[in-house]
Parts: sequence; C-alpha cells; structure tokens
Amino acid sequence: MKEKINSFLINLCSEIEYGLRRMCGKPSPMKRFIVVLIISIALSILYIYIIVSSIYNMGKHDAEIRFMELQHIERLKLQQKQDSIISIRN
Repeated sequence: MKEKINSFLINLCSEIEYGLRRMCGKPSPMKRFIVVLIISIALSILYIYIIVSSIYNMGKHDAEIRFMELQHIERLKLQQKQDSIISIRN
C-alpha cells in the first residue's frame, strides 16, 4: 500500500513538472523562481485562511453552546391543599 502511494505521488509530481515545462517551455531560473514563489504565496494565503476560518468556527460553535436561548423559569402552579393546621384553625 505504501509503495502504491509513493508511486502515485512520484507520478503526480512528474505530471505536474511535465505540465509546467510544456506550459513555460524550458523555464529560465527566474521563471521557475517566480512560479515557485506564486505557488508558495497562494498556498500560504490558503493555509492562513483555513486556520483563521477554523478558529472562527470553533469560537462560533462554542458561543452557540454557551449562550443558548435563555428563558425565564416559570413558577410552578401548585394547588393549595387544606393543610391539617389550616383545618384546625378554622
């Protein structure tokens, strides 16, 4: 299984490299640097967005649990029975 994953990743990397070479021709070191820089910046922005979004959603979920809709407690309507003391007094 591990060999399958490794071979898949190696094939994927070679396909990406082939696509970049075909798209850019034989890139000069400056073009290659720019492509790597753009990809790095895009992935960094995506990474920061995912982290911030996760933290925000965790806080939002905690707040929903902590501050559920609160309602006043209603008094219990008890029937007043004739107590033995009340019947003796009367």
